[in-house]
Amino acid sequence: MMKIQTVGVALVMALALAAFAGSASAAVLTSPKEGEYTGELTFSRDSSLYIKAGFAEITCTISTIALIVETNTATRAAGRMSDFIFGLCGNSSVVVFSDGTNHYGTLEVQSGGTVVGSGFEVTVATVGTSCVYGGGAGTKLGTLKSGSTTTDATLTISASLPKISGGFLCANPATWTGSYWATKPTPLSVD
Repeated sequence: MMKIQTVGVALVMALALAAFAGSASAAVLTSPKEGEYTGELTFSRDSSLYIKAGFAEITCTISTIALIVETNTATRAAGRMSDFIFGLCGNSSVVVFSDGTNHYGTLEVQSGGTVVGSGFEVTVATVGTSCVYGGGAGTKLGTLKSGSTTTDATLTISASLPKISGGFLCANPATWTGSYWATKPTPLSVD
């Protein structure tokens, strides 16, 4: 009787550990839905992007964000941004600083879809004034929502970017709003 109880307790403990290990190893980003995703992740603008930096109100109709997902755990997926551009911004320019090695900072998708950026700098220039804004450690950029077999995942941006440098005409913070869709991979699921 004692051996049966011992085996029963051992079996229950083994099943509990297996269930815990299975849930702990689930990834934040998957593609297709059941497969953990690491590799290139790219976003293209879905709607016009709006940047308000004090007196400057800029609308850009081109933007791309790309990164290589290097870490993908149950709590976060993260990697270095290899591309981050804005274009067709009217009479203004919006330039993202690269460190010379195609590194534009890092991007992290947290469990639940919160997107955080860090280590990037954006220069906004218009009417002879230049302002620099950036993502310090853990600047919340927006939310990433899963796509389906017929729709792409969407990244909705609603960010306050702290001012790094610029004169009194440069607001602190600047706001950045708009949306992107995931162009690689598709479909993309966020857990």
